[in-house]
Amino acid sequence: MHGTELKVASLPHRFLEASLALLNSAFEQDPTLGWCLFAGSPGFDERRANYLECYLKYHYDARMPALGAWRNNDLVAVSYFAPASSSESPRMLAELGRGIAIGCGASSLSRIDLLRDTPPANSPDTDFSRIEFIGVSPVRQGEGIGSVLLGATLSHLRDIDPSAKISLETAEPRNIPFYARHGFSVKERMEYAGLTQYRLQTI
Repeated sequence: MHGTELKVASLPHRFLEASLALLNSAFEQDPTLGWCLFAGSPGFDERRANYLECYLKYHYDARMPALGAWRNNDLVAVSYFAPASSSESPRMLAELGRGIAIGCGASSLSRIDLLRDTPPANSPDTDFSRIEFIGVSPVRQGEGIGSVLLGATLSHLRDIDPSAKISLETAEPRNIPFYARHGFSVKERMEYAGLTQYRLQTI
């Protein structure tokens, strides 16, 4: 099973349900989503599923790219990202916000907005490509799938915007060495009440 060929390709909208299920399981213990969506309060699983569904629908409606990784015809990893050249629609962002407020609560939306609205400390005016979500099925972790998919994501973003740096955020310090092997370095450590978030950027 470990040695079977891995296929990485564009991830179209028809895979939304499969992608949602994969991300929901991959991010079940994610500290960033746990903080934003109040993991300690009843209903967290429903809020997480609602948030991810709202975001994925927004991502596809905005026609932003996504990649998937398949092994034996099973979707085993997904990557959702936003090129620096992509433009955000205020109308669509407002709809996303309304959907999150309805499905997750106004307090969760406030925390998500807080993270989103924190600009890079050293280069607030620079446009970055962003990796929004990259996740591997929990039953397939440790097989090198995430590394292959991250490499493909970086290559895809560089083809679209060759001069743009690429950023991502994580609250998992143990993941930082993994990202460092792919050319990222920590540019900022952001402290919130109950969360330490790291912003990484390609060198």
